Amino acid sequence: MKCTKILFLFGVVLLHYSCFLQSAISSSTSNFTDQSALLAIQSKLSFDPTNIVLGGNWTTNTSFCNWVGVFCSKRRQRVTALKLSYMALQGTISPHIGNLSFLVSLHLQNNSFFGPLPNEISRLHRLRSLLLHNNQLQGSIPPTLYHCQKLEVLVLEVNRLTGPIPRELGFLPRLRRLYLGLNNFTVGTIPSSFGNISTLEELNLQESSLTGSFSSALLNLTSLEMISLPKNSISGSLPVDLCHFWPNIQSISFSFNKFSGKIPSRIGQCSELEILSLSYNSFVGSIPEEVWSLQHLQILYLGGNKLTGTISPSIGNMSNLKSFAVGRNNIEGNIPGNLGHLSNLAFLGLAFNSLTGPIPQVIFNISSLESLEMQSNALSGEFPSSAVFLPNLTSLLFHTNQITGPIPTYFSNFTKLTELDADNNLLYGPIPMNLGSLKHLQFLNLARNQLTGEPGFDELRFLSSLFNSSSLEYIILYENPLNGIIPDSIGNFSQSLQVIYTPACQIRGHIPKSIGSLRSLTFLYLAYNNLSGKIPSSIRGLESLQRLYLQNNSIEGFVPNELCHLKNLGEILLSNNKISGLIPNCVGNLRRLQIVLLNVLKGEA
Repeated sequence: MKCTKILFLFGVVLLHYSCFLQSAISSSTSNFTDQSALLAIQSKLSFDPTNIVLGGNWTTNTSFCNWVGVFCSKRRQRVTALKLSYMALQGTISPHIGNLSFLVSLHLQNNSFFGPLPNEISRLHRLRSLLLHNNQLQGSIPPTLYHCQKLEVLVLEVNRLTGPIPRELGFLPRLRRLYLGLNNFTVGTIPSSFGNISTLEELNLQESSLTGSFSSALLNLTSLEMISLPKNSISGSLPVDLCHFWPNIQSISFSFNKFSGKIPSRIGQCSELEILSLSYNSFVGSIPEEVWSLQHLQILYLGGNKLTGTISPSIGNMSNLKSFAVGRNNIEGNIPGNLGHLSNLAFLGLAFNSLTGPIPQVIFNISSLESLEMQSNALSGEFPSSAVFLPNLTSLLFHTNQITGPIPTYFSNFTKLTELDADNNLLYGPIPMNLGSLKHLQFLNLARNQLTGEPGFDELRFLSSLFNSSSLEYIILYENPLNGIIPDSIGNFSQSLQVIYTPACQIRGHIPKSIGSLRSLTFLYLAYNNLSGKIPSSIRGLESLQRLYLQNNSIEGFVPNELCHLKNLGEILLSNNKISGLIPNCVGNLRRLQIVLLNVLKGEA
């Protein structure tokens, strides 16, 4: 009996040891499978000795669980995550990826992977997160991806994927985030099967060659928080009760499509909405009153439609609004003063409408304002007389209005300003000297006003003040009665200066020799003025010049040989001057030259 018990105990121990040994062998085999798969993945990548993945880290000298970007389970030491984003990797994704059977997360975004998406990914039944965006992947999305039934996040945007968007993706029951935008899909519609993904919270199909009417299947996505469909060709109207189906929606981006009809009148029911972007469609009618009740709204883009009516004073209640754009519509009436209550507003786009009346002074109290676009309306009146300080303003555009009065000297307080466009208004008086304190100014357009130089000075001194604007690229002043002389110091302009456009400004005197120092200048337009003297030989220094317009002045002398050094010159207009003599033969060597107007000159070109 005792012997029997001993034999029984020995059998139990032997059985346990056998199971342990079998488990160890199985674990070792599985681990070898993972290591082999990783090495196969590495072999498909271009070798760079300095890269920590392709260089000294991924070697058999250390456990693969210690390799960069590899994460393993603690108990079984199986690969559960492969995270190699932002590592400048190049190559294809190996089919051996499908052998990492315990993989939960595959993150290869922001590299240079190319080639097809391997079908073998569909064997990863534990996969929850697949991030492959910002690569150069080609081919179609494998329909077999729906075998990854635990997938929650699928991000394939910004690649070169082709073919239709597979309907099979609509059968991923746990999917929360789906990003497929910015690929090269063939023209098609949003698969109706997407309406089956009841868990979907974020859907991005930006620039995906989508056509057809707005899919009613999308209304089944009751968990949706973000939908982004811009730059497609989706048509039709939006349902009035859109928000009833999307009670949790926070972001709607439908810009640059072919939507028509009215903006849903019950849009106010989307009470959590933070972004509403419907610009550049064909929406008609007025902006629904309910829009102004969206207390969480931060971005409201409605530009480029056919909207009419006015901007409601209720806009002042939208305290979180940061960007408001209704440009290129048929909005009329005054700019509501309640805009001044929007203390977080950074962008105000009102351009190309039919707005009238003065610019409310309170707008200039919004210290957060970065861009103010009011061009092409019928705004009138003067700028506020009291000093204004907008410390964050970078862009001030109000061309083609009826704004009058002098240019306020407090514009110099806008220390971050890069663009100032006041073209085609009724401004008058001298151009302020202190505009030169705008260190970041790149674009200055004061054309078609009644602006002058500084009284009592022949020299256009405001030009000298602009030398301090070291980023200045464009000076556009045409059709102003400046009535002055270009200062000799014009050569001190920043080397970033590309365009001087000052025709019909009553400019007199000589073209300064120092102008030859402007080596980045591409466009010199001094036509229709009262310039005299000769074209300076220093013009040969304008090595980037493409267009030279000096017609309709009183310039005399010869056409200088130095023009032949301007290898980029495409157009020369010197007609209606007092220039005489032969045209230099070397002008014919200017290979980019297309237009030459020299009027009564003699010679060969």
